[in-house]
Amino acid sequence: MIQSSPNLNLNPNLNPNLNPSGEIKIRIKIKIRKKKKDSTAFTLMEVLIAISICAILLVAIHTVFYSALRLRNSTVESLEASLPREQALQIMQRDLANIVISTNGVFFGPLQTTNPTNALPDQIGPDFYTSGGELDGMAPWGNVEKIDYLLSVPTNRPGGVGKDLIRAVTRNLLPITQIPQPEEKHTILSGVQMLTFLYYDGTQWDPNWDTTQQTNLPLAIKVQIQMAVRSGGGLTPQPLEVVVPMDILLNTNPITAIQ
Repeated sequence: MIQSSPNLNLNPNLNPNLNPSGEIKIRIKIKIRKKKKDSTAFTLMEVLIAISICAILLVAIHTVFYSALRLRNSTVESLEASLPREQALQIMQRDLANIVISTNGVFFGPLQTTNPTNALPDQIGPDFYTSGGELDGMAPWGNVEKIDYLLSVPTNRPGGVGKDLIRAVTRNLLPITQIPQPEEKHTILSGVQMLTFLYYDGTQWDPNWDTTQQTNLPLAIKVQIQMAVRSGGGLTPQPLEVVVPMDILLNTNPITAIQ
């Protein structure tokens, strides 16, 4: 039961809180504050867009990295393939640049491509007598040595492409009881198909030369190395070439004794 205060007006016409039956209406206002939207969060759409952008960037980075890695591998393969060829050409160039010969066959043999004597198995080209040997305190030989180049089937890689180019070195040029045999054999290049020596006489390149029939050395010697085609196929590689000029001239003037 609600007691009315002395100041409370119970006339329904004058008091809007009273209904005709005399009941009092009580109005209660409840103010609800809406929570403000958090501006620091991401929506699902924003997250999906960010993930898509990251995925595109990762694909682009992977493509660039893979291309750079493939370029690096191909460059390394090219360098590894060209390095032994350059070294082989340098060795042959040094041998030919230090050629020494004599026409009488004493100590130094002739430069003879036709009917070579005591040819080694698989020998390509003539005997080259050079003065490029290294002197040491252990071996009794001088710096003059006989160089032969051989093309042999590889024994350490059966079924491999091409042949091995072998450099045979003979240091003992004056044996007493037997034909001199090479003391050293080194493989300087693998995968060789053909080795050719050409001799320049001043007008053309000749495949044959014989200092026992001609009065002098050729003006230059050209070396051509044809590499074999790889097992995977492909184009025939260009031959490797090196031209070595000859700076040695034989003395063709007759020698008269001084009385």
